[in-house]
Amino acid sequence: MSRPLVLAALALLIICGLAPIGAMLPRIELPHLLALTEDRSLGLLGRTLLLGLYSSLLALLVGLPFGLLTTLTELPAARLLRPAALIPLLLPPIFLAITWTQLVDLRGAPATALLLAAATFPLPALFTARAAQRIDGASLEAARLAGGTRAALAMALPLVLPPALCGTALAFVFTVNDFAVPDFVSSVGPKFNVYADEVFSAWQTRTDTGAAVASALPLVALTLLALFPALALRRRGAFATLGRRGRPARPLPLGPWGKLLFLPAAALVATSALCPLLRLLYEAGGGPRGWSLAAFREAFAYAIDLCRSNLLTSITCAALAATLTSVLGLILGHALERLRRRTLARALELATLLPLAVPAVLFGIGEIVLWNHALTADFYNSPALVVLLYCGRFLPLAILVCAGAVASLGPQLEEAAAISGAGPLRRLTTIVAPPLLPALGGAWILVFVLSMRELDAAILVPAANSTVIFRIFNAIHFGRDDFVAALCLISAFVTVLPTLLWGLLSRRSLRILP
Repeated sequence: MSRPLVLAALALLIICGLAPIGAMLPRIELPHLLALTEDRSLGLLGRTLLLGLYSSLLALLVGLPFGLLTTLTELPAARLLRPAALIPLLLPPIFLAITWTQLVDLRGAPATALLLAAATFPLPALFTARAAQRIDGASLEAARLAGGTRAALAMALPLVLPPALCGTALAFVFTVNDFAVPDFVSSVGPKFNVYADEVFSAWQTRTDTGAAVASALPLVALTLLALFPALALRRRGAFATLGRRGRPARPLPLGPWGKLLFLPAAALVATSALCPLLRLLYEAGGGPRGWSLAAFREAFAYAIDLCRSNLLTSITCAALAATLTSVLGLILGHALERLRRRTLARALELATLLPLAVPAVLFGIGEIVLWNHALTADFYNSPALVVLLYCGRFLPLAILVCAGAVASLGPQLEEAAAISGAGPLRRLTTIVAPPLLPALGGAWILVFVLSMRELDAAILVPAANSTVIFRIFNAIHFGRDDFVAALCLISAFVTVLPTLLWGLLSRRSLRILP
């Protein structure tokens, strides 16, 4: 790998992801740290930890069997259920909160845990499904012949459990760092504060950067503790195929259990994806006032007319961030896997995780601290800052996705190309990149989706207030249900569109797992 190219990519990683964090650290003072030992701070830590544990455990309990059944068995409609289960991952979690609080009086800590579990269960399900696809078909068939479908699933369970736990760790990270869902669910009735709320209020009410940073330190520690096992599983080959590579596993017959197991699987997809979308369609057409096609069209026309600039801003910024992070992810992911000094590789891996470990609210504060100065005022108020914000937040995921893909490629072709005289850049673009297109496409779509649904950081950064997700969050409080519902549906369609286009135009499956 070209050293200047890697150094340039590292410089961009520092500017995008690490500089906002570093800019806040000098603001911490001793009183801020002492406040962490107060009963209120310890209570916030306990509530946030319990929320993350309950929500991620529930996501694992439903995601693991869902991924296993829809991948390895003859579950009815598995080909429809499996992609439909990804919809909650493509939608902002606040959408589920908006719709389900309208359908049921969901308030307080249990409701928050349920909603966040519904939004994150696709992560353990996706990791489980990916691992199940790598199980050698001959081994699975031998287990089925020896003891039936139950024995085959029992054999597969230990193989898919480590990746499922990896997905659960990511679900925990997204849960404990979420600000919008706990804030919205507790906006009526009993207040349920979590650490993200504390970070937001420390900045919003007192504009105290030191207090905001210090209050987030336990949350950052929790996030890193959850991410380290995921990295360890990846390094130890948790996603390896059992035995030698053979034919794909044939679907296991379920017999009369198939229809019975289909019901909870379909109910899971319905509650997490179908019901929220149908509720939005209902509200966009008039809702309780009486649904009509004319009202539906009017709401959509009004939303597009009023928020066209917000949509364009979100799409442009998300697409630019996805493109830049995909390129940087390829360079840094390749360097991460090919570094001979494993200690240096581990340090680089840890550095890439830091932006993901910091709560989005705090990361937004870091952007304000770093760029809100007279010399950078034009940049601070421009959409370019939004692109930089998205790149800094989600570059770690693009790096991990590309590093995981590079790990599956042997270095022999690169070594042969180097001996024949091909330079580092040519080897990267002609030897490494082509077989990694599914991973690059997956990284691009992953960052685009997460950027389109990024709300917590957009709440604080003024330049990000022009995004469509912030416009939706702001409009919730004014009671325009038809307008909000229509705007949510438009935003959801735009967010899902790249995935649909890839499925229609490409013959390759996306690879979005690190």
